[in-house]
Amino acid sequence: MDVGLYQYKTLFRRRNFLKSIPLKKEADIFATLVRDGLSDYRTIILVGHSMGGLLCKATICSLINKNDKPSLARIGGLFLMATPQLGSARVPNIFGFCSHDFWALRQHGELVSEINNTFEDHLYLDENINAFDKAIIPTWAVVAASDLWVDPLSAGIGLVATRKKLVHGSHTTVVKPNTTDDDVYRWLCNKISTCLHRFKYDVYISTAMAGLESEDHYRRYRNATLGLEKCLIERCNFRSIFYAGRGIETKSEFEAKSISLKENLQVLRESRYFILFYPHRVVSSVLFEAGLALALGKPSAYFVHKRSNLPFLMANAGEASLHAEIKIYECEGIDSILNHVQRHGEKLWGEGKKE
Repeated sequence: MDVGLYQYKTLFRRRNFLKSIPLKKEADIFATLVRDGLSDYRTIILVGHSMGGLLCKATICSLINKNDKPSLARIGGLFLMATPQLGSARVPNIFGFCSHDFWALRQHGELVSEINNTFEDHLYLDENINAFDKAIIPTWAVVAASDLWVDPLSAGIGLVATRKKLVHGSHTTVVKPNTTDDDVYRWLCNKISTCLHRFKYDVYISTAMAGLESEDHYRRYRNATLGLEKCLIERCNFRSIFYAGRGIETKSEFEAKSISLKENLQVLRESRYFILFYPHRVVSSVLFEAGLALALGKPSAYFVHKRSNLPFLMANAGEASLHAEIKIYECEGIDSILNHVQRHGEKLWGEGKKE
């Protein structure tokens, strides 16, 4: 992991409106950094203390407002350390005219209300939820028992009890542990690990197996899929790929195995991306698996010989307004598919060219 610090003017350095910018504009700058400056990172975890937590939330809102789904998908977690999510009762509204900070921190003010409404409408904050309609950003909050600036309701709003850590300490001491044995420090490390290991598999590859006509047909499909798997590992640096046919060399061997829908669904939940390898029209459960991936909000790439080979709704799925991107690539054969992977890498599921 790399650790980065985002620096911006705050407190007394922002007391003059002419020498600082509003927090919302600062968030737009931070969002641009996430999109462009940190584009090489597969997972970004945001940790913000006090108003820094508001900046992190406002940055996510900026990405939502710009409909930047690829950047949102790379945010793997959000930690709010003594963050005044509803503003601070210690900041009288009249002080809002003194600085940008005081304006942003007004209790139930315009900015914090807008941020919280955007989170409610567009995000799920629990990594155990899978859905196609909203982005999922696992979120936790640290609440300081002796915080004179941020009350417990403001620090933990929108989160269930298991996602809040109530600890001894003041507004500042909760982010200044004396040792690595500190309770907050160990808790934070544990939750960061949860964010990083949210997906057991990088990619779930779905391709026809039992529905194929002959052993020769099955063998050609399997060899092509194994080639695709190898290319994904080399081009995208993926560490784990699920392909059910990897250990099944013949069609007859596959038919002898029992298939568990529950197991397939669990593997799909644990996968970051979904690939449908469907070079020919065939009656197969892969179409069902593609529907499950869609319901779970998985960014999906369909490789088909002709778009018309797909059922009508699937052929037009890329035009639907969904959180997870669906890209459909028309390819003549496996060499064409491998060429797409070599050119686009992980952008197959995000900013890759739709063909």
